[in-house]
Amino acid sequence: MDYLKPLFESGRIDFDGQRRATSLSTVLVVGAAVVSLAAGFAMQRLELCFYTYALGIALTYAAVLPPWPFFRQRPVAWLARKASAAPAAAALASAGPRRTQVEDVTDDDSS
Repeated sequence: MDYLKPLFESGRIDFDGQRRATSLSTVLVVGAAVVSLAAGFAMQRLELCFYTYALGIALTYAAVLPPWPFFRQRPVAWLARKASAAPAAAALASAGPRRTQVEDVTDDDSS
């Protein structure tokens, strides 16, 4: 099982991979529903319909949930951090808690 470890190490998929996973899961779930209804109707057994659909959902989970390599083909190139942002963030953090003025609002219209 050590040969599978590099496939799942990062655990992150890119934005295009998320779109692919959503599309793939939609197609697989609808396909599982169609196949299970057809099988249940052809055999006239409701439990066959349920078991076939459950198998389709399980296969959908196996296809979509792991971070397969085809979900990580276009990694996001993040921008580099600006040098001037660090001192501003430190100054903001050291300023202490922010206090805001709250307006007194009442519900009664006694004017």
